[in-house]
Amino acid sequence: MEYNTIVKKITPHTLRAAYLYPSIYEAMLSSLVTHIIYFMVNEYFPEIFLERFCMKKLKGAEPPPRSIDTQSPLKDFDLIITSLHYEPDIANIIRILYAAGLDPLRKRREKTILAGGPAVMANPHPYTEFIDAFIIGDAEQSIQEIINIWIQYHDSKKLFLEEISQLEYVYVPSINDGEKIYRKPVQDLNNTYYPIKQIQNTEKEPIYGKGLLLETSRGCKYWCRFCMETRIMKPYRYRSFQQLKNIVEKGIEVNKVDRTIIYSLSFLENHEEQKLLDYLIENNFSASLPSLRINKLSEDILEKIKLLGQKTLTLAPENFSYHVQRIISKYLKIDELIPIIYCVLNKGFNLKLYIISGFKGENKEDIDITIEKIKKIAEHARKKGRKLSITINPLIPKPKTVFQWIGMIDLDKARKIINYYRKMLRGLVDTRPYYVNWAWVQASISLADKTISRVLLDWALRGGDLGSWRRALRENNYSTEYVFKGYRFGEELPWDNIVLGYGVEDVLEKEYLMYEVLSRKSSYS
Repeated sequence: MEYNTIVKKITPHTLRAAYLYPSIYEAMLSSLVTHIIYFMVNEYFPEIFLERFCMKKLKGAEPPPRSIDTQSPLKDFDLIITSLHYEPDIANIIRILYAAGLDPLRKRREKTILAGGPAVMANPHPYTEFIDAFIIGDAEQSIQEIINIWIQYHDSKKLFLEEISQLEYVYVPSINDGEKIYRKPVQDLNNTYYPIKQIQNTEKEPIYGKGLLLETSRGCKYWCRFCMETRIMKPYRYRSFQQLKNIVEKGIEVNKVDRTIIYSLSFLENHEEQKLLDYLIENNFSASLPSLRINKLSEDILEKIKLLGQKTLTLAPENFSYHVQRIISKYLKIDELIPIIYCVLNKGFNLKLYIISGFKGENKEDIDITIEKIKKIAEHARKKGRKLSITINPLIPKPKTVFQWIGMIDLDKARKIINYYRKMLRGLVDTRPYYVNWAWVQASISLADKTISRVLLDWALRGGDLGSWRRALRENNYSTEYVFKGYRFGEELPWDNIVLGYGVEDVLEKEYLMYEVLSRKSSYS
């Protein structure tokens, strides 16, 4: 049973809009953007009833979709808003449209679909045959302006798209293809909309558990070379302690919870977030923290985190080789990381570590260095009676990162590296590899141009699984060679019309030239 939902009387004059979350219900509840769009549109526009849709299944045939709010079929809604956080979610969008009796192809569909989200902001081109318009920027900064235009032109898809194509942050493939689109971020988080009231469910547990979703900051100060999200979310912005305190005080009461779930790409980067920890402790609230930067941890901070009830910390060293760290530009002082990780275990925390391997320029010596460091951490964890798990990810090259020009290593080689990690760590560490073939799917979509659309359509309608992916590639004679070779430096990229700004495009070219120097060592074989 849900509470904190919005109920409106549907009349002949009610404008009906849908928010489509392309994953399961439990994931939707844990998505802050769901709450932002749902409450913002419904609160700001009394004449509109925006209802929610999500997936029942993540593969195979989807049942006919009905809204969570009124059980209305999706085809009853004139405007559909969605967000792509993860590139393969496009298969879910296509599947749910097909199940609703709506044509997935925009040119043959009367209904208008708008899309935003990280995957879209980096490269909207793989999705242009399915989505009518793309919002390049933060929802709070754009959705109100777009909805005002839709109210005026809701009875004409053509006129609506023409009007929003005039906005510099909206990409409408049928109208302003080839023009520069400039991302529109929220400048001041303290003075933007925040959904203090959030949808709660008494029976179903969200992915991150029940609690108040609390975004403390947006963006990241750092320039880790493999990370797309830090680039599309520039600049780094954070909420004041007073603003965070107000959200918590009101949110805890209205949502009937005593736990906060903190959202931040780079938590503990400012004094306001550190003051928040003290406030939560003083008021006996528990908290769930995101992945933390290792070099921001201290004994004092760890003691505070412990008082918040956190039992497991997630850290992402990515790699323990100094050579690889120079390539990815995350932690350059490797020797300082291990003592901090030991301190985490000493304080009684269980530990999850994220490792990325399979960079071009990485060699076997680099891999062995990382494995030896993990073994020492595992030995220390065992002595302290703590649990240690390692997630091993192959590098997934993304647009707007230096790896758009470098590409991914061969799939067999990527599997060989992950199997080597598992073999060397067997019996010592709980290893959880990310499936290499899914990394390939993700990279294939994220780095694609418009020509991949026929593959995506076939793949989705066949069920959206790995077997369907291979068949769709084969039957459409589509090559993913660009994933492994990378694009040629200096040539035009499919996503060059998307301008992120804040130095992102300038920094990228300098990073590539630096990478060329750093990676001149024999690769793993």
